Amino acid sequence: MTEIQQKQNNKTNLLLALIVILVLLNGLQWYLNHRSSQKNQELLENKELELVTTYAKLDSISTQLDQKILELQQLNENVDSLLAIKAELEKEKQELKTSKNIAQNRYLEIKDKVEVYETLLKNKDAEIARLNDVNATLLDQTISLKKEKNTLKDEVSNLKQEKQVMSKKINVASALKAINLKFEQVSRSGRVKEDTEFKERRLDQLRIRFNIDSNPLTPIGAKSIMLRLIEPEGATLYNVSAGSGTFEYNEEEIFYTAKQEILFDNSTQEVIFNYTKEGDLKKGKYTAELYSGGHKMGEGSFILK
Repeated sequence: MTEIQQKQNNKTNLLLALIVILVLLNGLQWYLNHRSSQKNQELLENKELELVTTYAKLDSISTQLDQKILELQQLNENVDSLLAIKAELEKEKQELKTSKNIAQNRYLEIKDKVEVYETLLKNKDAEIARLNDVNATLLDQTISLKKEKNTLKDEVSNLKQEKQVMSKKINVASALKAINLKFEQVSRSGRVKEDTEFKERRLDQLRIRFNIDSNPLTPIGAKSIMLRLIEPEGATLYNVSAGSGTFEYNEEEIFYTAKQEILFDNSTQEVIFNYTKEGDLKKGKYTAELYSGGHKMGEGSFILK
């Protein structure tokens, strides 16, 4: 073999060796990448499994906590703090349920609280058991006391009911009543027209005139009278700057259009409300309602064309 052939063989062997080395390196790189991918997948699956497990524990604790809250409420105990804890627990459940990429430190914080919640449930079990024992003892004592007081309680209750009925009757009987309710259209020139139907474009000011019926049961003195002007669609005409406000009627807060303070003298005195139109009014049937002292004095209606 000549020297030239020997050199060519050496180059060929060196090239083959390099190719083998490159193949081995690529194989090693693929193996390492594959192992890394497997480990990452395993870590991801383990994290998801931990999330599911922790969520299941929190969900179970939430159900048990609902039961404790119910039992304590039945024992007339304050459960505001437990309701706050329950709300916080539900937020943590939602975090675990919707945040697959939840930060590790936040996840560990929630996971550590599982034990705190479990301890809380045990403490509440002991508290409920103690309260039940106390209530059982008190129940026996209370039953005998109730038997002794029932007769007296019934008598007092009957007297209160009779007093309340009488008070309501007097209150209703002494309520102010509006009579002779009239509506008047007042133009800019001062022309007055009494009617129950008016043309909207000619109405500048509406005057509501009525008398207060005499009533010997009604004490003489200062009275507040509220007027509600109700549009065809049911809304009350309302303007704070013009004196509108609210008052309570049948345990409900309602709006009034105007208010007037009078000195009731039981003389069938006349009261006048003047409502100045501030803009175009809707056409249709309007209702005027009058109230005083928590009672409805009367009502009437007119039509705008």
